[in-house]
Amino acid sequence: RSPQTLTFMQEQKDDSAVDDSTRRSWFANTAAVVSAAAFLPNTAALAADLTTYQNQVLGFQIAYPSGWEKSVQQLPDRRTITLFIDPTSGEDKTLMFYAKTPIRDDFTSLGSFGSVEEVAQSTILPKGELQGEATPSKMLSAESKKSAYYFDYVATPENQPETHYRVIFSLVQGGGTGAAGAVLMTLTIQTPESRYAEMKPMFDKMVDSYGKFQA
Repeated sequence: RSPQTLTFMQEQKDDSAVDDSTRRSWFANTAAVVSAAAFLPNTAALAADLTTYQNQVLGFQIAYPSGWEKSVQQLPDRRTITLFIDPTSGEDKTLMFYAKTPIRDDFTSLGSFGSVEEVAQSTILPKGELQGEATPSKMLSAESKKSAYYFDYVATPENQPETHYRVIFSLVQGGGTGAAGAVLMTLTIQTPESRYAEMKPMFDKMVDSYGKFQA
């Protein structure tokens, strides 16, 4: 399945209808971005040393294993995602990637999309769980800190093994789009659940290292 195109700039006469429509669109499509790497070529390894990736345009930095390989790929909607892939993971990927999505000018904070718990329910968990049905997905934690939303969950994408995800959502003004509005920046770190016990200390360091760009 191809990632869906994210759409946010929908005009409505009724303000409440605008908010509800935009949130539903964002919730549905952000889930596709978060899992986009599940459909990319497999590669990916636990490296002893960490190096810091800095992105001045998006205003963030994060540490990652120095042995991971960086690549840039284009999504069907013409946006790009930047990946850092463990080259030794074989069939099932261990990697980090980020993507950015322009949003409406009046969405000035993550709170515009709802609380971290609301975003977790509407974005991460599939419809089956929301409707009380069995689902191969489990939210382990959802936390708001350092002006970002942090999610830790396990899910089983279609035709993929059970995978453990650590995801960070943040809002960036401008974000290199040339426009006055903000962009949603989504950063995902993932590995097969069967390997998570091995990777967890490294993932914890990576997530803890995330912060604002420092020259």
